[in-house]
Amino acid sequence: MKIAIGSDHAGYHYKEEIKQFLKEKGEQFRDFGTHSDAPVDYPRFVRPVALAVRKGDYDRGIVLGGSGNGEAMVANRVPGIRCALCWNRETALLARKHNDANMLSLGARMISSEQALEIVDLWLKTPFDGGRHLPRIQQIDEKKIVTGRPGPESKDKASEEEEKSIVSGDGPKKPESEQYDLLIAFRYIKYMEGKKSIEFQVDPGLKTSSIMYIPSPERWDADYPEWARNRRDEILARIKEKTGHMDLEFKEY
Repeated sequence: MKIAIGSDHAGYHYKEEIKQFLKEKGEQFRDFGTHSDAPVDYPRFVRPVALAVRKGDYDRGIVLGGSGNGEAMVANRVPGIRCALCWNRETALLARKHNDANMLSLGARMISSEQALEIVDLWLKTPFDGGRHLPRIQQIDEKKIVTGRPGPESKDKASEEEEKSIVSGDGPKKPESEQYDLLIAFRYIKYMEGKKSIEFQVDPGLKTSSIMYIPSPERWDADYPEWARNRRDEILARIKEKTGHMDLEFKEY
């Protein structure tokens, strides 16, 4: 596998460790800079990595910065790039299995160097699952995904309203019966009733998870869809059981 790698000054030292790791693994790579920890502007070093991956000169790309956010943003402005910001094993695994991420962004100020190397290792060796995920990946660069319709000639008033809502960030409104996601906390847990499972999405800026904020009964009834209102204790019990290993303190707000 051929790998392009680049960083700004904040990610420089981790980049050097990853290069040594890749060398030991026998992977081919090219360092697009930067070459010291002197302050630089990250787009100058991230965009060339993304362009090289897009052209097919390299199979994968790895970029690093302080948080990894800006690096992911720059890379994802290049069509054909799917750059995932990862901060643990689970995000790296899903970035490959579900999203076929061809670039990885890491925040050197958010994780340890050991975690960074572990993420890189898992991300490199995890294959794309394909299947139901493939058509979703194919839609990422399709313009028609904005409206879900083949072209402007088929637009009606309803579709124009739908497009406006998506572009504005509001998104199309779902029927009450289809609202299965509950935002439990800031960093955050998403309870998915339809799948009988719980998904964790931890804010990468937080290195530990110690407090989980839970809506009070009043907030719960006011903010959540009808199907969940009378099931607060049941749902929270499932979440607490699922998070037992995380040593969390639960607080109401």
